[in-house]
Amino acid sequence: MRVEEIDIFTPVEKAGRLLSKLDLDFYDVFASYSRALSINILGKGIREAFSRVDVGIGVRAFKNKGMGVAFSQSLDDADVETTVKRAVGFARVAQPDPYFKGIPGPSKAPEVPGLCDGAVVYLTLEEASRFSKDMISAAEGVRKGAMYFGGFGAGYAKGYLLTSTGVSVEAEKTSVSAYIQPIYREGDDVGSSYEFDYAVSLREIDPCWIGRRAAEKAIEQFGSKKVESDFLPLILLPEASGSLFSSLLSALSGESAVKGRTFASNMLGKQIGPENLEIVDDGTIPGAVASSTYDGEGVPKRPLKVVENGRVLSFLHNSYSAGIMNAESTGHAVRGGYSGYVGAGPSNIRVKPGDATLDEIISETKRGILVVNASFSPNMVSGEFSTTIDEGFLIENGVKKHPVKNLMAGGHVLDLFKNIEVIAREGRTFGKGHFFPIIKVRDVKLSGK
Repeated sequence: MRVEEIDIFTPVEKAGRLLSKLDLDFYDVFASYSRALSINILGKGIREAFSRVDVGIGVRAFKNKGMGVAFSQSLDDADVETTVKRAVGFARVAQPDPYFKGIPGPSKAPEVPGLCDGAVVYLTLEEASRFSKDMISAAEGVRKGAMYFGGFGAGYAKGYLLTSTGVSVEAEKTSVSAYIQPIYREGDDVGSSYEFDYAVSLREIDPCWIGRRAAEKAIEQFGSKKVESDFLPLILLPEASGSLFSSLLSALSGESAVKGRTFASNMLGKQIGPENLEIVDDGTIPGAVASSTYDGEGVPKRPLKVVENGRVLSFLHNSYSAGIMNAESTGHAVRGGYSGYVGAGPSNIRVKPGDATLDEIISETKRGILVVNASFSPNMVSGEFSTTIDEGFLIENGVKKHPVKNLMAGGHVLDLFKNIEVIAREGRTFGKGHFFPIIKVRDVKLSGK
């Protein structure tokens, strides 16, 4: 069935008419259609390729501060009626939430352009497989003989939201992603790395660059050595700093804060990093993967300064957490598809660059680790993290030496932010929206040999 033959609007309107005749305080209805293509790479080539289609409708009904949720993967009239009845029935017996104050009303916003690429909407598996083959060919052009792990994915989704407060919002988006990890062997020595990219449109993904860069980085990992345990500065390249900044913005979810599910619950108004640390979350960037005109509740997206002069200025609110904190929704509601869950989270995270260059940072480091790839994702409640530095280099007397192996970093993520020493002017833009600069963090606990 072609995309244009999928009608998600009529079932939503039908559910809305049924709900409007009932004695409810609020309701919302959301239906979506999505299609995903995946090409998986394993060994010397493509291991599998598959396409998945998902369609469904979800209803949230509210009565006396109680919420009932029901959804169906069928859009047939009878199933829509059953879904409405189930949601309403659950709402009437649900335990009241004293903090619930309602759902947002309608607001108009200028459309964010460039979020849907027709070439992705009608992409075939055969066409998608060429991206994976091109990554492998480009890597083989640098050095032959690797075993590969990776893949290519493309997705299209459209959705329609209707609420009792007058919100009527429709949207469609596309996304593509590609990554590859070559693994080379020379006797007992192993060189491995990976590269990736993601975007809204096919033309913004260069599989040959991804393949070449992954192979070049993998070759640089030959000759890795262990280093002794110590407290050393880390120089985080954008792939590593990005995981750190993304973790912070996720922790600043207002919903997580009011429920005590984040280590950042008490950080509003407090100093979290150096004076030159500034972070903006902006879901209105044209053509960016994480952009949209409205959030998951139909609230217009807008740029939000989250951190300024190193101080936390705002949580990322949906209407629920905003109501509890007597604030306005910041347009960060995230709707988890038609299943009914609505949370809060970041969109395009942009960290203001500094003045130093990478060469300057390295030259001024007596001893430290240049981190190419590592995931600084902490326990979201405690803030504690422990991560393997998958790819890095020892810095001695201002010079990049050999790659490192079997090295781990650990501690509390807030200590990493407090110990940010330098923010570089250099960085990388991901998905046309996120921007993460290179940073230097002092005194990080490392466990090695």
